[in-house]
Amino acid sequence: MSPVMTRLSPAGDRQADESVGGRAPPDWPGLKWSARLPRRLLDTLLVYVLGPVAGIGLVLLLQAVHHGPSSLAPRAALHAAASAPPAPASAGSEVTAQAAPVVSGPMLPAPNFGGVHPTKAVRHMVNWVVSREDNAGAPFFVIDKHEARVYVFQPNGSLVGTASVLLGSARGDDSYPGIGQVPVLAVKPWQRTTPAGRFVTRPGQDDEHHDIVWIDYDAGVAMHRVINKVRAERRPERLASPDPRVKRISFGCVNVPIPFFESVISPVFGHRPGVAYIIPEVRSFRAVFETHDDPATILGEAPPRPATVASASALPPARLR
Repeated sequence: MSPVMTRLSPAGDRQADESVGGRAPPDWPGLKWSARLPRRLLDTLLVYVLGPVAGIGLVLLLQAVHHGPSSLAPRAALHAAASAPPAPASAGSEVTAQAAPVVSGPMLPAPNFGGVHPTKAVRHMVNWVVSREDNAGAPFFVIDKHEARVYVFQPNGSLVGTASVLLGSARGDDSYPGIGQVPVLAVKPWQRTTPAGRFVTRPGQDDEHHDIVWIDYDAGVAMHRVINKVRAERRPERLASPDPRVKRISFGCVNVPIPFFESVISPVFGHRPGVAYIIPEVRSFRAVFETHDDPATILGEAPPRPATVASASALPPARLR
């Protein structure tokens, strides 16, 4: 099929077929034979009276005057279009006709929560991590302080498990400066916060040689089995409560149920670095996680990626809070 026919409407297709085939212009075939008879008789009479040469010349001259140059326009236009290369499509038509460009996405798949239905804040946090590959190939966990719950994920974004947690008794998203050097009994109630942000976790031990997971060693914040030394605090009972308000009891550390620590936390984070994401409760998500160009920058400092601390020596034991 010619380029002309691919660019014309159905009516134009018929015109192109007739013109390219050598037939009369579009306005001539529409006349009936009876309407053309008087003209034919007049042509014959002119030839008879003037002679063959003069008569035919006059007939041709009259036909040219009658039709005018416009009758040749359709044929000339069609032949010009047929001989010309197809016109390039406009920018808009290219976008419509062509498939959208493939944008390289993250190596991680979409987060997989299984049958668990997390809060909107948790889902947003995990989507943020996965879309940026912010965990750098390490396992990670997310803590929602409003919900007082931790969600543990494999490096590929699949949920491993979730559990209730106990958090610092004071509201706030920042650790008090130098709090890691303050004796536990000297920590003021308003200083007992669980900081928000992104932290590279590392395995460690407490002062009684129990395995723990350090969240922020300098601030003395760790994740460990629930402590039940002070019976009046009723920490195991608080963990079992559905009310997140009663789970603010620690000095800042994250207490988890013993079975969950031994079956999930210890196997996943007890032998290698990981990443902790603690959702803020006072500050905005943007202020904590997206203030700086580097998505991993937290509170003005860019913590090392897990790969940079994988071969670091074990941190000294410290007393838990």
